[in-house]
Amino acid sequence: MKQFKFEIISGLLCSAVFVAALAFWGNWSGGKMTRAEVDEYLQVIDKNLQWPEPMKSYMMTSLKEWGYADDGKEFMMLNMMRYRDEILQYPGTIKSFQGTPKQSNYTYELGTKEILLGQGGYPVAWGEVNLPRNVARADDAEANTRWNRVGFARYPNRRGFFRLMADPEYGEQSAYKLMGARTNLIPMTPQWVIPDPRLIIGLGLLIVFFALAWVRARFWPSK
Repeated sequence: MKQFKFEIISGLLCSAVFVAALAFWGNWSGGKMTRAEVDEYLQVIDKNLQWPEPMKSYMMTSLKEWGYADDGKEFMMLNMMRYRDEILQYPGTIKSFQGTPKQSNYTYELGTKEILLGQGGYPVAWGEVNLPRNVARADDAEANTRWNRVGFARYPNRRGFFRLMADPEYGEQSAYKLMGARTNLIPMTPQWVIPDPRLIIGLGLLIVFFALAWVRARFWPSK
């Protein structure tokens, strides 16, 4: 046993880190939000977001409906963004900002990434649209299909999203989003998620390599 003390301790430490990661990015502290809990969050969010009408009322109504229907499960949020022609001017506009709408939206993304990560969320995919129209909607000429940027963010549960919206720093950063882009938010419960095959193959080969090295060292040690 003493011969493998280092390996045992290292394995236990790695296991502890892995379990902690599962707890933080998973839904271990989940459970459905109660209506009272949702109402408490909404009160904070209402004070936190200095958004113009009717944007704010629409967002608050949607959050209330979505929060009351909480299923306690992880979800992904689809973000579809269209840059404004010019910076939106409203009482909450950050007057010192002198950039373009695209730069304003990017400022928001940079300013909120730590808040997102702190709630157990993370961006799954994010990037610029490389075709100005939706090729699948030729049957609906009235559909609003011109998006400039699209992203998927993953959250461990709806509570994490409500916490993000209630964060005072998020309230400040959200002004850059409104100033720079029109955004559609569409939450979805993932039924299946396929990891990048390259990562799976790489991890598999790494496991095989260490397994073969262990077998060779255990049964055919070098003389």
